[in-house]
Amino acid sequence: MAEINTGNIKIVLVEPHNAGNVGAAARALYNMGLEHLILVGWHETIEARRIAFEWATDGEPVLKRARRCPSLDEALAGCGLAIATSARRGEDRPPAITRTDLIALLNHWTPSNQVAIVFGPERTGLRSEHLALCTHTLTVPTAPGKTSLNLAQAVLLVGYEILIASGLAAAMQPTDHAALDRVATRAERRRLYEHASEALRAVNFLRPGRPDRPLDEICWMLDRAAATSHEVRILHGMCRKILWAVGKNRKDAQ
Repeated sequence: MAEINTGNIKIVLVEPHNAGNVGAAARALYNMGLEHLILVGWHETIEARRIAFEWATDGEPVLKRARRCPSLDEALAGCGLAIATSARRGEDRPPAITRTDLIALLNHWTPSNQVAIVFGPERTGLRSEHLALCTHTLTVPTAPGKTSLNLAQAVLLVGYEILIASGLAAAMQPTDHAALDRVATRAERRRLYEHASEALRAVNFLRPGRPDRPLDEICWMLDRAAATSHEVRILHGMCRKILWAVGKNRKDAQ
């Protein structure tokens, strides 16, 4: 049986309204092992681009490589199959398929053909003129009467199905208790203390008269607790978030 070639799968976002969703969708594709994003009719202002990249996190390379197209017709030009995601019912939409059908189609088509999976605008979903350009319609299952999905979450759900079916999912690794329990080295703790000093100064937590005293006490507390390398990494993440928030607030105030 043929296997899914994820390199031939194109994820198409039609007229996305929320820049955060664009970035989050790129992150979802990165996490699910998909690389090709096409943005149709996205109003890409400087601010929208900034927000999208802020939300993309590790998916920034996917967003950078994303192809921009003025129309869905152009975006689908090289594709042998185009699968619309829509909860709309009626005679004006292409044949409906299930998740099982989706995987069967991808197994059959992607080894030699490009296949597009198309997502519509957040406010309206895909319109009739969009559906007319597609060959199939996929509806993501939801609870009865609750068919509206966040755009990025819908991309993640479909991407997850493809990831599992393609066999690319990383095998579950047993928890490495030795790594979790290893006490942080002096060098690791020193780097954390320097990072914490920068973050606490940024929020004016350290007092002008004795600027290092509260930090020293925090460091002694971590030493007594024998903080692990895993815990030190968590605290580094907290410091990065503090510094990011301070920098963002200063930028917004300008």
